[in-house]
Amino acid sequence: MSHRSMLRRGRKAAVATVIAAAALSLTACQSGKSDAAGAPSAAASADSGSDSGSGSGSGSSAAQGSGTPAAGPKAGQGSSSNGSGAAARNGSKASNASGNGGSAARCTTAALRAGWGSSGGGVPDMHSDAQQTAAVWLKNTGGRNCTISGFPGVQIKGSDGGSLDLPRSSKKPVPVVLKPGATTAFTLRLLPSVSSGDKKVEPAMVLITPPNEKQHFQLKWPYGGAILDQSGATHPGTFVNPVNVP
Repeated sequence: MSHRSMLRRGRKAAVATVIAAAALSLTACQSGKSDAAGAPSAAASADSGSDSGSGSGSGSSAAQGSGTPAAGPKAGQGSSSNGSGAAARNGSKASNASGNGGSAARCTTAALRAGWGSSGGGVPDMHSDAQQTAAVWLKNTGGRNCTISGFPGVQIKGSDGGSLDLPRSSKKPVPVVLKPGATTAFTLRLLPSVSSGDKKVEPAMVLITPPNEKQHFQLKWPYGGAILDQSGATHPGTFVNPVNVP
């Protein structure tokens, strides 16, 4: 083989070696790019995890905040959930009180009706010289429970134009809750006049004012007779008792 042929083969081998080396280098570079591309993906995943972690953290914080409302009041901060809880508790208490009659609104004249008599009687004998009892019933005609307590105002209007305001007894009032349609009553203790020389009032109309109200009912007196007028007496025989107290 000539010297030139050997040189050609050597050059070809060198070129082949260079090409092979270049191919290996290119493969290594491509492999590096794939790893580099994977790294951002991992970084993005980490960022996403961080975002989702912060979201989870804020979600956890929100859940913790709503799940631990007691922390708000301890710090002196009111929270809506705690406030509504307190309102619910107060509402529950208010509901129970209403059931027990503690928070029912006062019975008003507009939501009541009145009339003579009661299930216990109360029909006075106005021809007797002994003390008599007349009863007046009050009915809740409204749509809600109402509380009534105390003394009603009672004024007797005489047929001759005179009047007699009944004093109160010494009995203590007892509150009562009237459901819609329910009734209660109060009594009048009366001392009839049977002597011609007595100072007296012959009842024609009776004005009844429910406790703590200003409007009154007008009831026609149905029993006849006359009531002894003891307006100046220390212990008169005619007076009114509280509602729901015999």
